[in-house]
Amino acid sequence: MSWQLGNYGFYDIDCIAEQSLCIHDLGIELRREESYNFDNSTRDYHGYLFQYTLDGYGIYNYQGTSYKLTKGKAFFISFPENSQYCLSQEEVDSEYHWTFFYLHFSGPAVQPFFNRIREISGPVLELDIDSMPINLFFELYDTLQNQHRLSRYTGSEWLYRFLISLLRNIEFPPHKVINPHVSSAMEWMKKNYTYQINLEDMCPEIGVSYSHLTRQFYKEQGITPVQFLTQLRLEHGMQLLLNTDLPIEKIAKECGFASANYFTKVYKKALHITPSEYRQQHRV
Repeated sequence: MSWQLGNYGFYDIDCIAEQSLCIHDLGIELRREESYNFDNSTRDYHGYLFQYTLDGYGIYNYQGTSYKLTKGKAFFISFPENSQYCLSQEEVDSEYHWTFFYLHFSGPAVQPFFNRIREISGPVLELDIDSMPINLFFELYDTLQNQHRLSRYTGSEWLYRFLISLLRNIEFPPHKVINPHVSSAMEWMKKNYTYQINLEDMCPEIGVSYSHLTRQFYKEQGITPVQFLTQLRLEHGMQLLLNTDLPIEKIAKECGFASANYFTKVYKKALHITPSEYRQQHRV
């Protein structure tokens, strides 16, 4: 697969002093030259760097151990750090290369995510190309290629989603849905989440008890059916808040909530902001 190479930088896009989350630059690169070699203990860099291998491989040396970063592997580092990343000095193949995407960012809100991810995964992460964090990167990259800029607050909002999805992927590695009941439940909820539905009423249709479905669903997806349904509704609500002028009462109904008050309660619990505040802050 070929990748559209490119780099994008950002400068104080959200106009907030001491931002809790801030993207500095990102891009997709292909490296062949031996001079591609960075010592992270002395490098004049700050914040955090996430780098994911798309093709070929590179070397990541961390505290005396060398890791070969083949396709699907990544490192997540905090500067300064006793580590190094570079091209292999032993490779003799003339076609040798390292194609990767990188994301450079900073902010005090990153530290808890970084600590937890490092605690679980160690110095090297492994993520499927179709996983949510990787999909999120390419969605942002495509946006930048088409628009060449981000609207205010979009970068910080996106970075929070990226870190959440990365942590979720590490804590609950996704499995291929092999249980037909889980697959059927997900499809049923995707088709019916805009209605005021009772998940226990769904179970006879797919031939399973609610308690058994909940256990199997959590085992395979890392969340319960109720959480999955709420996620679908909130994501739809976010899109309606950003892209329409519908009143909150109408949006609540469109998303399957019984009332605007209940929609607001669930929204604030999940996102720590009310729907009205979210619309006001994120629509430019």
